[in-house]
Amino acid sequence: MDQARVMEIWNPVSARSGSGYLIGDRVVLTARHIVDGVPLRGDMQVRRLDPEGGTDWTHAEPLWLPEAAASGTLPDADGALLRITGPHWRPPVSPPVRFGRVVGKHRLPCVGLGFPDAATRPGRVRDTMAVRGHVDPLHGMKSRMTTVQVDVGILPARSGWRGSSGTGLLCGPHLIAVITLEKGFAPGVLEALPVSVLAEQPGFAQTLHAHGVHFVIEDIDGTPADSDDESDFTPIAVPPPSARLRLRRLSTPLAVGTTTTLALWALAPSAPGATWQTGSVLAGLLAGWGIDWFRAPRSAGDGREAAVRALREAVRAEVGLRRRQLLGNDSKAINITFVTLPQHGRDADRAWPRGDFDGIARYMEVLRPQRLVITGERGSGKTLLAYELVHRSLARKQHGGPVPVPVDLSGWDTGVLFADWFSARLGREYLGGSETRARDLLAAGRVMPVLDGLDEMDDAEGTRPRAVAALSQLNRFAGPLVLTCRSDEYAGLSRAGRRLLDCATVRIDSVGPAEGWRFLVERTVDRARLAELEDDLCAVGTATGAVLSSPWMLTLASLASQTEAGAAKLLSFIGAPASDGRAQEELRAALLEGLIPSLCEPDPAERRRPYRAEAVTRWLRSLTASLRGGRAAVAGGAAILSRDLAIHTLWPVAGPRKARYAAAAITFACWLPALLLLAVCLRRNNALPLPGALLLALLTPAPLLSAWNARSPYVQPRRILFQRLGSRLGWSRMLLGTALGGVLMLPLTTLFGAGFALAAGAGSATVFGFGLALSVRADIDRPRLVAVSIPTALAVTAAAGYFVGRLGNFIGLIAGCGAGAIGLAMGVTAGLSAARRNNGGEPDPDPPGVPTPLSPLRNDVIAGVVSGAVVVLLTLYGTLCVEWLRVPWPLAAVTALACGVAAGPGFVSVTGRQHLALLLTTRGKLPWRLTAFLRWCHERGLLRSAGTVYQVRHDELLEWLRR
Repeated sequence: MDQARVMEIWNPVSARSGSGYLIGDRVVLTARHIVDGVPLRGDMQVRRLDPEGGTDWTHAEPLWLPEAAASGTLPDADGALLRITGPHWRPPVSPPVRFGRVVGKHRLPCVGLGFPDAATRPGRVRDTMAVRGHVDPLHGMKSRMTTVQVDVGILPARSGWRGSSGTGLLCGPHLIAVITLEKGFAPGVLEALPVSVLAEQPGFAQTLHAHGVHFVIEDIDGTPADSDDESDFTPIAVPPPSARLRLRRLSTPLAVGTTTTLALWALAPSAPGATWQTGSVLAGLLAGWGIDWFRAPRSAGDGREAAVRALREAVRAEVGLRRRQLLGNDSKAINITFVTLPQHGRDADRAWPRGDFDGIARYMEVLRPQRLVITGERGSGKTLLAYELVHRSLARKQHGGPVPVPVDLSGWDTGVLFADWFSARLGREYLGGSETRARDLLAAGRVMPVLDGLDEMDDAEGTRPRAVAALSQLNRFAGPLVLTCRSDEYAGLSRAGRRLLDCATVRIDSVGPAEGWRFLVERTVDRARLAELEDDLCAVGTATGAVLSSPWMLTLASLASQTEAGAAKLLSFIGAPASDGRAQEELRAALLEGLIPSLCEPDPAERRRPYRAEAVTRWLRSLTASLRGGRAAVAGGAAILSRDLAIHTLWPVAGPRKARYAAAAITFACWLPALLLLAVCLRRNNALPLPGALLLALLTPAPLLSAWNARSPYVQPRRILFQRLGSRLGWSRMLLGTALGGVLMLPLTTLFGAGFALAAGAGSATVFGFGLALSVRADIDRPRLVAVSIPTALAVTAAAGYFVGRLGNFIGLIAGCGAGAIGLAMGVTAGLSAARRNNGGEPDPDPPGVPTPLSPLRNDVIAGVVSGAVVVLLTLYGTLCVEWLRVPWPLAAVTALACGVAAGPGFVSVTGRQHLALLLTTRGKLPWRLTAFLRWCHERGLLRSAGTVYQVRHDELLEWLRR
């Protein structure tokens, strides 16, 4: 009980004393008969409990009386509201009051504090007396009154309870009733009027909302713990792993077992018998089984509990960071209410009619099953409510339920089973890559997916096939679940018979003046700055109230109020009517102007130099200038969503051609040193002009092709996915590469001999097979890929054999590697074009190995480095060991490094070249460390991540940047 809210009341008309409870900054709940004789807006006296006796009486007036509201009021509705009108009144600084309704059949302990006659001291000074006892929800069910049995403390005579009428009765932190009188059938039995009954009286709830009281009633069930109750964690029927996952799981034990067997065979004595061979096979089987046993998760015990604890801490840290970003780099969240929407069947049980952000964890805890859909309008706070659920659940001292794990839905390829996709995300992002452990926790019911953005899975127009497919899979998932979606989109899906079953559906309300004002007061560092704003914000028909009706605008207003200038600008709009559209636009613009400067304030805990607000605004405007309308169409049929900032599609910032042609120039710059140094090596070995010139001419298609790709309007970022080596897709592609090498060897053997053909086939098979398996997206058109790759690779190797094949088999190896790379580049381009014509081949929404928007660039650079390193080793071998190319080791090292730059950054890393070209062609328009700047914007909440792209945090911010 908050003692600072206990009020003593004096009625000068009837000379009667009473008690009350402060439920708002100026609103007091008391009993109706305490106010007898005083009309609405009449004068009464109240004062707050002060143990030190320093509180003075102040004026108050009746604000709401039952009979003044309607003639149909219940006869026992003995409640009233007072409003403190004293000019010197200062409300206590304490959390808002939470209201409750006792449900069920079990008794609950309760407490109240009043000023009864029995505690009167000399001089007519009333002292306090506690009401400690239990409420029994089974008593007085017809009258709907609450019966309180006082069973702890002093029990005065019947007349001694006078003065305690109006005492607020609390069960834990919840105010449940107001005491009205003593029952006559037994001593120490009091009657109290439930707050839930008062809420049904006309005008009661409206009066509270109009005077800034956050009024949401939560159900309180006193059900004791029962050892026979079902477990808190119900196992979930998760589908078995797909064939791809089972094959990948077996790849490591198979590789270990095979390696062990082959190693023992290699160490066999000169004449091994059958025993040695059999023992080697058995040793390999034992090694593979042992690896599989060690890698398998323990189904129960300390292993699982340790994983749950680690997951809880990892999620808590990540959600704390994301929540702070959503709140404008702050920790105070607005407390908005939401209402439960009945879905006419297959609803969850025990759902409260209403709830709020502060009580979302308790709301979710009582749901059976624990499945929830959060809906609301754009900018209403759906994502914030989801994160608030995670934050408040994990912050509880005794949280023993499933760990809520937030995941963005926009990247889910619904062709993949939900359990497979979510287990992969959970393992990669929170469990150190252990997908098996993630699947075990999901199947054990220890994880609750919190899926954000069902409405973002499809375009704004259309039948929403991905969302429909997602709901179909989620209805087959029987575990706890939270899902967010915009109201209109979810209503449309529901009308079509596509909705989540066995769940509660809630809709977030618009922000009321009371919640908005309390949020501003809690966030401001100087409340005096905003004192004049309260009346204007809470009044009807003001521009301030109309604009500050969303969490987004209230967050901007709270940031503006941190400075004197921002607060003065905000106060300058006081008095403007809501009909003045120009004033509303100016207020929005003023709040948006103050956002970036407030986020650029230096942070003592941050070592790097802060960005200047003018520079941040200029850079963001440059980045968003190329985003037009609903979609920004670009050459080649690619399209960029209007809010999406993908690191590999930012080149339009520099203009339609400048960055793309600069990338082509960078390509030639990467290749020129390699070609010159190779010419020097050939000249030292007397291989120029012939056949060295022919060899260099054969290399020229590679930089030409690379330059052509670099100037493409859309480039697919390269990435190396080593985990594909254990998948069916990876093995099939390596077999395809081997088949390509075999196809090349057949005609090459006849033309140039077996040695040249074997070297060329091995080189092309290795480069083509591994490149296709590790770095090319899954939905490419394979027939078109093969139809283009084979003739290209054959033409390259045949030309190399015809012109310079006499230099030896090393030429065959180099030609094969080059043919594999050029054939792969040409084939992938043709395969993706063919896939797009069949409504496929678009950029991956959330490809493997791309957990953040900056991953495409990082993966592209890594792929270039790996490819360059392979070429460096190959070139070193040639310049140090091949007779017609041998040079001293310093020149060999420099040549190898130059060839590595040409093959890696100059051929493979096409996104990296485009990004560098963008920085070079936008000097002054964008920062040199663009990726660091985008990461900073994401950390400060100016941008949010959605799959593989950044998005401007809010549509209004995007429009302001465009203007």
